[in-house]
Amino acid sequence: MGSNILWVILSLVGVLGLFFILVYATKKLNTGLGFVNGNRMKVIDRISLGRDGMLVVVSVAGKLMLFGVTGQHIEKLADIDMTPEEYSEKASSPETQTGMSFASAFAEVMRRNKGTEKDNRDD
Repeated sequence: MGSNILWVILSLVGVLGLFFILVYATKKLNTGLGFVNGNRMKVIDRISLGRDGMLVVVSVAGKLMLFGVTGQHIEKLADIDMTPEEYSEKASSPETQTGMSFASAFAEVMRRNKGTEKDNRDD
């Protein structure tokens, strides 16, 4: 009787140990699958806009673009006239720590985008 209980306990410990090893290995292997960075394309920044939406700043071949992403749709919203390095510098500035920088940066990008559309219509 005592050896049966010992066998059950050892089996349970073995199964739980295997489970935790598999969870650990899965986390290590799947690191960054949601936003995979490649050699020429990188997700620079992202902010959630509720349950199903986010804004994503992506660097492609040294150019920055702003995308709106939902579960069903991805749309390019604007080109950002900064290099990834300039964006990183602004992101780490003291303004960003107050939370005002993203709003002002977004407003600036949208203002520039409207100005570009107006210039294109004038041509």
